[in-house]
Amino acid sequence: MIRLAAYAKLNLSLSILGLRQDGFHELESIVQTVDLADTITIEFVARPLTVENNLAIPREEDLVWQAANLVLAEKKTKGVRIVVEKNIPTGAGLGGGSSDAAAVLWALDQFIIPSMSKQHLLELARELGSDVPLFLTGGLMTISGRGERISAFSEKRPELFILLVPPIHCVTSAVYAQFDRFGRGRRKRSTQAILGQNELEQAAFEVYPELYPYREAIASVGADFFGLSGSGASYFGAFENPVAAEAAYERLMCSCPQASVHLCSATGSGYHVEEGC
Repeated sequence: MIRLAAYAKLNLSLSILGLRQDGFHELESIVQTVDLADTITIEFVARPLTVENNLAIPREEDLVWQAANLVLAEKKTKGVRIVVEKNIPTGAGLGGGSSDAAAVLWALDQFIIPSMSKQHLLELARELGSDVPLFLTGGLMTISGRGERISAFSEKRPELFILLVPPIHCVTSAVYAQFDRFGRGRRKRSTQAILGQNELEQAAFEVYPELYPYREAIASVGADFFGLSGSGASYFGAFENPVAAEAAYERLMCSCPQASVHLCSATGSGYHVEEGC
């Protein structure tokens, strides 16, 4: 049996440079993985692939099921049971589904020999979705293109991060469509990213105006910088001072009882093996 933690991500900055010919958006983002994690358990069994979780979606739309199928087809084998314990909120801009898929890709490749090349595993990740490749790397990184070009840093962010997750499910395609609708077209590459700046935020407000009180809440707790992650709905605040982070966490717990609030640290990878060898 293998048990892994699959970490969430934060877009510490996000710039949209325009629409690509393939229909995806050209972007630039500074990303940090954090230790809010889904738990994935993998067992090798004498029956076809099964994936168990609490997602109310068809099996074929589940990224974990898709990832497992890709690896098992490559290895020409079957007989895996995967159980996903979801702790990362969905529709929140934290990449939980992509992280789970990346962890499953890596684990099945490692534990069913022979192992694939790193490049081939990355190609499978790209096939699954734009965010999946970044979780094979994890840590602090810049991503560009549609998300497939990754430059990792050796360090990780020193701050603690408060996550404020409203009871709002943001549909990524709807936010991007709103961004495009108002001609926020092609932009020049920025010379320096601004931490906390997210060019999807205004479009997210236009689709989900109920997000705004949560922005005001995170803005009020004195973070070193704060922002929206991905296309929403999660807000984060970064704190170098752990005492200030704890105080902000307690304040948001009281002022936003309908939301979920998490105090997180940066991680140096996209996943972690908790059990198995």
